[in-house]
Amino acid sequence: MKRAAILALACGWLGLSAYSAPAEKAVVILNGKIRPVAGAPLERGSILIENGKITAIGASVRAPKDARVIDAAGLYVYPGMVAPLTAIGLTGYPGAGNDTNEIGLSVPYLDPFDALNPEDETIAIARVDGVTTVLTAAGSARPINGKAVALHLDGGLSEEMILQRDVCLVFNPSARQNNSYPATFEGLSRFFDEKLQKAKQYMDKKKGGDVPRDPEAEALSPVLEGRLPVVFVAQGEIPIRIALRLIADYKIKGILFSASTDILKYADQIAARNIPVIWGGTTGLPERWEPVDKNYHTAAVLAEKKILFAFSESAYQGSSNVRRQPVPASLSVAYGLSEEEAVKALTLNPARIFGLDDRIGSLEVGKSADIVICTKPIIQASSKIKTVLIAGRVISLENNQTRLRDKYRAIVRERLARKK
Repeated sequence: MKRAAILALACGWLGLSAYSAPAEKAVVILNGKIRPVAGAPLERGSILIENGKITAIGASVRAPKDARVIDAAGLYVYPGMVAPLTAIGLTGYPGAGNDTNEIGLSVPYLDPFDALNPEDETIAIARVDGVTTVLTAAGSARPINGKAVALHLDGGLSEEMILQRDVCLVFNPSARQNNSYPATFEGLSRFFDEKLQKAKQYMDKKKGGDVPRDPEAEALSPVLEGRLPVVFVAQGEIPIRIALRLIADYKIKGILFSASTDILKYADQIAARNIPVIWGGTTGLPERWEPVDKNYHTAAVLAEKKILFAFSESAYQGSSNVRRQPVPASLSVAYGLSEEEAVKALTLNPARIFGLDDRIGSLEVGKSADIVICTKPIIQASSKIKTVLIAGRVISLENNQTRLRDKYRAIVRERLARKK
């Protein structure tokens, strides 16, 4: 009897931990200031959501009688923000440590899905300011790192969070090693050649017959075939130059991730070659010899050059601060970037860069209902997020940071009351 009770409790606990509420059948957002990003804004519009997708958008929509109604009168309605290259889901949860940056110089076969934990507290923290999708990578500190996976920030199981696996690989031409090869930029450049040439030879031999399986070469083969993009973490002029050479020599579908204003030295070349950029340096300190506001102007220059770019706040912040995505956008608008381009760089542009724009990034019929409702334009620091939906489901904005805020606010109020 006692054993049966324990088994019943265990089964109940397992069932509870695996539970994820399904998308609500129908939700209608009424009277909002809708900013679709991919189309003209509506100053008073409505959106109908059914089975997790947007099914109608316009000045008025016809909704089922049993639809959940969200009155957004006086509020702004945006697509959810997309944060590129994070460690969300791999860090920040109690007792699990840090599952990024595996030991080894070349680990392209690693898949972050294998370590993904939907209980990671940084997931809820990212949502609080309107981030609904992230790219989680298996590290970025090695010369050749693992893959990245696109995640919806909602789900009781890892499988339920997946938007797309194998989104890209991550190379880091800035990753010089201490007292071991490759310790110099020359060594790093040759290291990439060695690995890519080896993968090329493996592919040729494989066409001719059976060869012993090489996991590293197998993982690099889609890169050489142009099927899998590579994000190059290129901090500084020389790493950027190495990345551009590798993209050209091996016909790689490359994306530059940089927090260095040296990216502007190559802006014309990047624009001519249609290479997307993830710009993560807005809030970084300029070098001693640079103008104090150079980082703030960089996004405006990228837009002027017609470079497809996205913002990232994660170059200088940990996973708990991925929610700060709007900060570089607001600073860049103050220094010449249009508000329209700034919002695109938070939503539609990162979706386009990673081939996800048919599902997320804008408010359009047929796309996932990832929606943020806020009091002011989303890039304004004083804007407050009122409601977040992911795949049509209204998400709780409670998280570890809000619980700590409420806890200490109550303590302060209690002490002030005592003084009275």
